Amino acid sequence: MGLFDGKVAFITGAGRGQGRSHALRIAQEGADVALVDLGSAGKVENPDYRTSTSDDLAETQAMVEALDRRALTFEVDVRDHQGLKEAADRTAAELGGIDYVVANAGISDGFFPIWDLPVENWQTMLDINLSGVFYTCKATVPHVRARGEGGSIVLIGSVAAIKSYGWLAHYSAAKFGVRGLATAIAKELAPEYIRCNSLHPGAINTDMTAAMEYLGNVPREQLLQQFRDQQLLERNIEPRDSTAAVVWLLSDESRFVTGQEIIVDGGESKK
Repeated sequence: MGLFDGKVAFITGAGRGQGRSHALRIAQEGADVALVDLGSAGKVENPDYRTSTSDDLAETQAMVEALDRRALTFEVDVRDHQGLKEAADRTAAELGGIDYVVANAGISDGFFPIWDLPVENWQTMLDINLSGVFYTCKATVPHVRARGEGGSIVLIGSVAAIKSYGWLAHYSAAKFGVRGLATAIAKELAPEYIRCNSLHPGAINTDMTAAMEYLGNVPREQLLQQFRDQQLLERNIEPRDSTAAVVWLLSDESRFVTGQEIIVDGGESKK
């Protein structure tokens, strides 16, 4: 018996990194999953971002199926509401509904003072990291509501939504928006006993770190050391650490937790 036997989860950014980690653990707990990532559906140009590939998404699917769970894959840009709606509708039709949503897809960028931050980078950041989360919720929430009580939605933010940082104003602004969106959705869905929370991880050594290394021209080990120096617990945070919080927030173990900001940051926000 798993925590999520008979359930269906819809996960964006599932091709690699934290999204893949979330998908595999949710599948291990018994859920069938819809896996969404960019793949061949488009390109992020501002910044020039190394996105998840079709092969990455197919690999996640194979790993889920090796756990004897069903997995649908969708190559969709989260800036495309219609594409997300079609993915959600097909998920509900083929897997029987949607119980859980993990809005995980997002990007980072290099470091800019506000006076040098390109307008195009600002717009892309908000389009993906905030509007993309809204589009995901708009596409999936009708299906979660159709399943009745017990649904759970987790929006992935960042410690930068709790403790804002300079030189990443657009990233912090988008993630603060995710935090506010989660509390609003929690209020709207509470009468139906469907929960929504936001999760705010610290810096984790994934492909997003690789992107920051590339875009900021900072060696990865230097970045990781900077991350550790900002934490009370001076060790690298791993994807499994944020995944454990996602699983708890989706499960009935947190059935009276809604509208909350859950922080997994090694104490960075308190240092």
